[in-house]
Amino acid sequence: MPPICHLNLAPTFRGGERQVELLVRELSRRGREQVLVVRNGSSLADRCADVERLEIRCVASNPVAAGLAVRGSGIAHAHDARTVYSALLARLLFGIPYVITRRVVAPQSKFWLRSAAYRRAAQIVAVSVAAAVELQKRHPEQEALVIPDAHAGFVANDSEVQRIRAAHEGKTLIGHMGALEHSHKGQSTIIEVARMSADSHPDWHFLLCGEGRDEALFREQIGDLTNIELVGWVDNVGDYLEALDVFVYPSLHEALGSILLDAMQFGLPIVASNVDGIPDIVEDGVNGHLVEPENAEQLLDGIRAILADTGGRLEMGSLNREKAGLYGSARMADSYETVYREIDGQV
Repeated sequence: MPPICHLNLAPTFRGGERQVELLVRELSRRGREQVLVVRNGSSLADRCADVERLEIRCVASNPVAAGLAVRGSGIAHAHDARTVYSALLARLLFGIPYVITRRVVAPQSKFWLRSAAYRRAAQIVAVSVAAAVELQKRHPEQEALVIPDAHAGFVANDSEVQRIRAAHEGKTLIGHMGALEHSHKGQSTIIEVARMSADSHPDWHFLLCGEGRDEALFREQIGDLTNIELVGWVDNVGDYLEALDVFVYPSLHEALGSILLDAMQFGLPIVASNVDGIPDIVEDGVNGHLVEPENAEQLLDGIRAILADTGGRLEMGSLNREKAGLYGSARMADSYETVYREIDGQV
């Protein structure tokens, strides 16, 4: 079978790009020939440089260039919004069928070209039930298949974990990882909780890992608070997850939130927003607590409830480790392999 061509023109490396890397690596282990089309200077290209049986094609950051780079592939797989048009172009020019994976849940505005691209797709995939429902509203002629993202399989280095813990000796570490954008990830609510709990819970310490456009705003909001810090971008995600006691994720919207799967892999109890695809993986009162977005009181209560119940916290952690086993990259690759084989059989 000709290679699978993965398309991603994202300017940064975030959760969606990590999922592409996980899929590419798993398919490579299975002997699949693949192509990865990315923009020039892409971090995703650097991270996949060692993958066997993978040809990386770096192009100008526009859908036309990416579409032309699909030539010679058997199936195209569009992993971000812009490459939907690239896949359509490859279909029109070279007759290459394509798959679209949608990792956001926000409703799509009407646009004839986007509608045409989704209509011509051999298969559209959503990472959660919520994302599939939104897709079905805009594209009722297409049945969206749900294939959840996977945890990254991070590992922890004991010495690094000890270093992180030692730097916050005697503290209960409450952590978050995500792009620093309140309109998406809701970190201002975490900062407000840090302010509200500074006197009542002096042993709590909040770690916000990530970088993004709201960093300066968050530093201003933090001001002279000493119980919260912006850690910045971290490559050693597993070390930080292993060091944490609770994971918080107060997003305003989220198709799934793959970092939650990573937190579950490390047995962390979770307090997250009751929005979109998050309830697919976090069950309120069972493996975490769900709260309304931008509600600092509820977020505070959720953290307090977990930390006040040692037995319940351990049980949540155990359940999350078990549940994370259902979201490995091999399972995700199995699902996509089925899609690819069905398309290949129709060509």
